[in-house]
Amino acid sequence: MTRPVVVVGAGITGLAAARFLRAADASRPVVVVDADGRAGGKILTEPFAGGTVELGPDAFIARAPEGADLCRALGLDDLVAPSARRAFLWIGGQIRALPDGLVLGLPTELTAVARSGILSPAGLGRAGLDIVLPRDRHRGDRSVGSLVRARFGHEVHERLVDPLLGGIHAGDTDALSVEATAPQLAAAARRHRSLLLGLRADAKQTAAGRDGPVFLTPRAGLGALVGRLTADIDLRLRTQVTRLAPDGAGWRVELATGDAIEAAAVVVTTPAFVAADLVAPLSDTAAAGLRGIDHASVSLVVMAYPAGSIARPVDGSGFLVPRRDGRLMTACSWASAKWPHWNDDGHVLLRVSAGRAGDERAMALDDDALVERLHGELVEAVGASAPPVATRVARWPRSFPQYAVGHVDRVGTIDAALDAAAPGIVLAGAAYRGVGIPACIAQAAAAARRVRERVQT
Repeated sequence: MTRPVVVVGAGITGLAAARFLRAADASRPVVVVDADGRAGGKILTEPFAGGTVELGPDAFIARAPEGADLCRALGLDDLVAPSARRAFLWIGGQIRALPDGLVLGLPTELTAVARSGILSPAGLGRAGLDIVLPRDRHRGDRSVGSLVRARFGHEVHERLVDPLLGGIHAGDTDALSVEATAPQLAAAARRHRSLLLGLRADAKQTAAGRDGPVFLTPRAGLGALVGRLTADIDLRLRTQVTRLAPDGAGWRVELATGDAIEAAAVVVTTPAFVAADLVAPLSDTAAAGLRGIDHASVSLVVMAYPAGSIARPVDGSGFLVPRRDGRLMTACSWASAKWPHWNDDGHVLLRVSAGRAGDERAMALDDDALVERLHGELVEAVGASAPPVATRVARWPRSFPQYAVGHVDRVGTIDAALDAAAPGIVLAGAAYRGVGIPACIAQAAAAARRVRERVQT
């Protein structure tokens, strides 16, 4: 009997890995197990206010081809881009348009930043010093904040970079690794004396011949992607793996039910802290590295407001909120403007995020209190004159891995230790080499290749 490959975790990484494994070798079974009662991980598409909404990610970045390629391979050809792309910042009690020419929050055109009013005159002057400062001589990894403050000063960091790049990771850019979260910034700092001029030149070069949307998503919702990936696989939900034990040339995957699966190889796509418990009996080094990857918690609330009850024009994709302002809200997406196909009954849909690394206030509130607090902030931000007529709350505890300084080396150490101690067990997922959907799909493809090589030898 041919032993299957077992995939632990039915998020996007695990489901994509199962597809790639089956495509590479249709004769070898693949079994996907997950302790949760549903597949998809942080992807969650649900009916709401006469349409559908996303309670996790709402799109994937278009310039990384893995997301769109997988959708099309599964027959999801109707991919849509946001109808509104202009983004804003709620800072100091005012909503200001983000200036053009930003690269992960760093300016490449100071005149646009000056017009935005986001920086003070002193902050704008300090940002301009980057053009005359000597080349950055730092070697090795460092925090995003360390690099940005050294080149542009603290206002650019706190008012632009931390809301944008920190928002992607629900993290603190004074702690996030520049090599892991923004390698293009690190590379530009090494190549160019001025980071501003270097990013401007790099942006012009990469933009040449590149048109089209920045983000894409299936019109049917990201849940449709999960549905296609789970349509014809051996998927076992509410199935918790308790132990991975060597078993001849393969592995014994022991389950909480007392049953076990004899596997040729195992792909573990769970959060790092769950993976740590599974590999701890096999490698102290790998387990310690995995436990060193912290995770932040985020709450997401979708609110439907009556038409005409929002005073401010909802004429963009939404706004970010800097950490420095101390608000509960971290971002607000004007969902009915960004994705008109979500809503057919004329409501104004707002998708509001709360929570990031070091801020657990949202998780400590019950749903009613969380909605009340966020509605109060929306009254101030956009002039909401009536309470929402419908709300939906999604909680994502310990779901956003934090790529601390040294993350790239840490992941390399984990992989090397596991390869030596437990060949045939492969890690993949958002905790390691990218948090977006395309990055997770790319890791799934790489994991499938490694498993195939292992099984063949």
